[in-house]
Amino acid sequence: MTGRTAPAPAPAMGPSLQAAVRVLLLGLLIGAQILLVPQGASETLWREDAQRMKVGLKLFPASLAAVEALERRRGPDGKLLVLVAYSGTGAAAREAAAGLKSVATIRDLPLRVALVSAVELDVYAGDRPAAVFVASVGLEPRRLRAWSERQRALVFSPFADAVEEGAVAGVRVADRVRPSVNLVQARRAGIRFKPYFLEEAYAYEPAVDVELRASFLVNFALFIHWPSSAFDAPSAPLRYCVLGNAALSASLGQALVKERASGRPLRLADARGAAQWRRCHLLYIDHRAAELAPRVLAAVEGAPVLTVGDTEGLVQEGAMVSLVHLGGRLRPLINPAAAERVGIRISSKLLRIATLVSDSGGREP
Repeated sequence: MTGRTAPAPAPAMGPSLQAAVRVLLLGLLIGAQILLVPQGASETLWREDAQRMKVGLKLFPASLAAVEALERRRGPDGKLLVLVAYSGTGAAAREAAAGLKSVATIRDLPLRVALVSAVELDVYAGDRPAAVFVASVGLEPRRLRAWSERQRALVFSPFADAVEEGAVAGVRVADRVRPSVNLVQARRAGIRFKPYFLEEAYAYEPAVDVELRASFLVNFALFIHWPSSAFDAPSAPLRYCVLGNAALSASLGQALVKERASGRPLRLADARGAAQWRRCHLLYIDHRAAELAPRVLAAVEGAPVLTVGDTEGLVQEGAMVSLVHLGGRLRPLINPAAAERVGIRISSKLLRIATLVSDSGGREP
């Protein structure tokens, strides 16, 4: 104990504040002039990169504001530390830092902004940052990934392809300008975004992760047994449903073609309305549908529907399975007791490769 007084708890983000942040985000998306980089040293960047820097400085505050439990990321001084990382002379980084200092607070939490070179950040051991704003083009992808994972921080880079290469968040320029998030890297860094933000942002997931997730779901049919009462007829299909992840739905639809299990065809079914949820045999609830999850779980309670998610929290809330990254690999968390209560039996072969979870939400040894 050092005798240092812990920062006072920040107020919870109530509905009115969440609505205000969402309005801010929407304003940024349509080009509201919230924050501009002054002219000058940013001219050392190529024109496209300079424009991305300007847009990034607008989107960064909204991206950081959307991080769950942001108040827990304050430093010993009660402030959110934002490190502005650069390589080379750092002229553009100094301008970016000045722009971020003018923001002053995010979600009523004061900011502390500091410059740090990429070399210094590689071995940084100071106060844990809430975020790293990348102010130089061309930093190696391994650095972006390492910074977010080592510091457990939001690494934001506004430059082209940075999110695909390993930044947690950045700028997406297509039919419109909006935030972009790398969901796999966010999970590795322990970053969770609020659902309203994910509804507006472009969510990048490496194709290999989506395909691996789809492969798990297809193979579940070989190791999980549903009661005969769950089907209309002996030859009726096993129905898969996906909520909140269009890329996974498309990949799963392709993977299920001509697949069968226990003599039944496997089919992707519509689950857009509550009336269809209880007709699903496997119902996948993505984190993008987090606001809908309590209603979905309540609607299928008691029915032989295998509920599957992609966060540990969903299993704790009542889902039977979650596919999560553990030790750098995609692994299933399974609550076998929850499945057994509705007549669903899970093979011991699947349970052996899974991490088991009890009804209380704790992991079993």
